[in-house]
Amino acid sequence: MNDLLRLVEEWKRTKSITTANEVMRKLDKITISDVLVEQVIDWGREHHIDNPHRQLNKVIEEVGEIAHEMTRDNLNSEEMQDALGDTLVTIIILADILNFDPLFCLQEAYDTIRTRKGVTHDGNFIKSVD
Repeated sequence: MNDLLRLVEEWKRTKSITTANEVMRKLDKITISDVLVEQVIDWGREHHIDNPHRQLNKVIEEVGEIAHEMTRDNLNSEEMQDALGDTLVTIIILADILNFDPLFCLQEAYDTIRTRKGVTHDGNFIKSVD
């Protein structure tokens, strides 16, 4: 995202067609999730959330709220939606604190599992041993 902002500033200065085309190529690749993740990261930084151990505690606390809703069978409740969202926020901020790009981490994890072989038993995927 910062690279895009730098390019936009360069284009404003130079009015270069080449730079404008590069900005457009980058804009084509940006999604709402990119912007939202960046907003979460900015919020964490603005609030000086920078201790990975404390942030991990927040992640665990929010996962605990998911468990709390599950034990009450509140699977489709507003409280469950809130707990899931809060958990995602805490994980995004933790990734940033540790200098990882959360979307890159997600892409890497998906690339690993997308071709994984296995079976699903009682709603749980069990990967095959290679």
